[in-house]
Amino acid sequence: MPLEKYAIVHSFQALTDIADLAAGHPAVSAVTMVRRDGQALLRSEHGSTQLARALAGERARPYTEAEAAAFLALHRALREALPRHRRELDEIAGLARPLMPARMQPPRIGRPRPEAWPLPLPAGLYDWPVSPLSRAE
Repeated sequence: MPLEKYAIVHSFQALTDIADLAAGHPAVSAVTMVRRDGQALLRSEHGSTQLARALAGERARPYTEAEAAAFLALHRALREALPRHRRELDEIAGLARPLMPARMQPPRIGRPRPEAWPLPLPAGLYDWPVSPLSRAE
């Protein structure tokens, strides 16, 4: 796995670890989790274990049409503004695409359909009395 993809995939685990540390740290009284659309989803009081489950659920939640449109618009703007980071941005978008509404996903590639199917060779034309793969004795 390329290092960049490793970092992106593992950043979700790091976020969960940080949330757990913050929820259990004596200097933090509460952690609020905010959904993609900006709505507060959960306020975790000191010592609560709900945050990791809520993060996993939000990560797997499909995008709404509005969220997907906002994500793709931000992705386009960042690709234009940060050309050196296009590969990373595209990898992030690749992780988000399966959660996008079907009409916003890239078209699926179907099976190839040749215009003319190959015809079988007529029997007898290429029958050799000795196989070219047999050993000479």
